[in-house]
Amino acid sequence: MDKILRPTWAEIDISAFRHNYREIRKKLKKNAQVLSVVKADAYGHGVVELGRESVKLGARALGVALIEEGVLLRKKGLKKIPILVMGSIYPLENFSYVLKYNLHPAICSLMAAKKLSELAVRQKRKAPVFIKIDTGMGRIGISHKNAGELVKKIKKLPGLKIDGVFTHLAAASGDRGFTLKQIRRFNGIINGLESSGIHIKYKSVSNSTAVIRYPETHYNLVRPGITLYGLMPYRNAGRDINLKPVMSLKTRIVYLKKVSRGATVSYMRAWKAGRESFIATLPVGYADGYSRFLSNRGEALIGGKRVPVIGNICMDMCMVDVTGLKSVKIGDEAVLLGRQGSERITAEEIADKTGTINYEVTCCIGKRVPRVIRGI
Repeated sequence: MDKILRPTWAEIDISAFRHNYREIRKKLKKNAQVLSVVKADAYGHGVVELGRESVKLGARALGVALIEEGVLLRKKGLKKIPILVMGSIYPLENFSYVLKYNLHPAICSLMAAKKLSELAVRQKRKAPVFIKIDTGMGRIGISHKNAGELVKKIKKLPGLKIDGVFTHLAAASGDRGFTLKQIRRFNGIINGLESSGIHIKYKSVSNSTAVIRYPETHYNLVRPGITLYGLMPYRNAGRDINLKPVMSLKTRIVYLKKVSRGATVSYMRAWKAGRESFIATLPVGYADGYSRFLSNRGEALIGGKRVPVIGNICMDMCMVDVTGLKSVKIGDEAVLLGRQGSERITAEEIADKTGTINYEVTCCIGKRVPRVIRGI
């Protein structure tokens, strides 16, 4: 349905996204271009809208995790921008979709390169690829120990054009020694290739943290993700870069009731009133991505004030204690993530309470929560 019926929504502030992109650009060396990471539905914010906005802002490329994400962007009109599929592609026959939709795949093995070469030659195509090198993440990629030799072999395969090489930093926000080791490994590979006469167009190492903390990794292509959405890549990052959160999660009070002292609320009677209380019901729950770990721990903003989430969060609803508010009525707006008045609930705060990271907070806001775009 086009019309939003349930009064629960996620607001996406495009003006904040623009601000964050420009703040990131200020950190970069002059020759460094931006690959906007928009995987996982742009970290839950909306891949199509923020993919389009990235292009308008001057991004050189977009980064996704899955072929399907790249295909969606192509079908939504993003025809010319290079789209890097950063995940490992399997089964290898799926390279046919990479060719059909003109995507840039991450090549993580000689076997994968040979399969893509075979398909590209059959179609008389020259497929652009990025070589993924594992310098210490331990996830996917050609091992740094033999990356140089394998890149040379891949370069000889017909039907392929190596546009870039990249690696991913495992602990840029916390382990400086290991991060520097990864950087040295990557530099060694690049230097070895160049001394052999192999010059690759794009070199990419910087994630969001490295953009800020490791300018030596900017090379000529950086891959910011979380910072684009105004989320902090490490604790106290706000001291180093001025970011604005892009997403807010909002709902409205749909039910109000007065309960007596000793009354209980929600499944397993998880909350008990210590006094006569006023309880508001909000139409949002764990099926929307509002974590059940926030039961009896979370807070909402109503009337510019913090009120506690009480009882176990249900699949579709949760309750808050509004006893302390001077005035409250059905239909009043409640903010679960974002700002209201002078108060703000951040993704970092929610992550701390639920034992996770801010990435997961926004990524988990489900598809049945409509995204409402603001600030266009």
